[in-house]
Amino acid sequence: MKRIITTIAALLLTGVAAMTLRAQGQGMGQGAMQGDSEKLTAYKIAFFTKNLDLTPAEAEKFWPVYNDYSAKKSKLQTDRMLLLRNAAHHQASMTENEVASSADKLIKSFADEAALVASFYENLKKVLPPAKVIRLCQVENQYKQHLLRELNQRRQGQSQKGQGLRRSSGQAGSAALTE
Repeated sequence: MKRIITTIAALLLTGVAAMTLRAQGQGMGQGAMQGDSEKLTAYKIAFFTKNLDLTPAEAEKFWPVYNDYSAKKSKLQTDRMLLLRNAAHHQASMTENEVASSADKLIKSFADEAALVASFYENLKKVLPPAKVIRLCQVENQYKQHLLRELNQRRQGQSQKGQGLRRSSGQAGSAALTE
């Protein structure tokens, strides 16, 4: 039960980070977003490689397994978010059977993700020593926390800039009134 709660919390953090990155990316050109995505990917590779202390041989085997897992996990999470959004949007007009079906699909999505995680770690044990397999969980959490901290710092910096602009314009308006 504790593992499921931890997994759900990690999923929510991942979803929040992804939505925040998407929201910050809106309004930017596609090229800028792709450049940011490439930078983020490069940073993630460096972060994981350094913190897992991967040898070149380990990294060569690890990244294809991890990337495949990440893509499948992302697809499951995206599908689940669409399911939740659809259910929330149409809940008032849904029949009891449709609500039950959506709930079943949601639960199946979590079960599929749990099976994916179990399969991933079984495959990972063939690629990395057990200590690094355990360390991966810690590194993933550290990486997510680091990204969230970075996003919060950027948001705070942007809100402070916005407040500074409002103060400046307010002060300029006051000065213009007194002249």
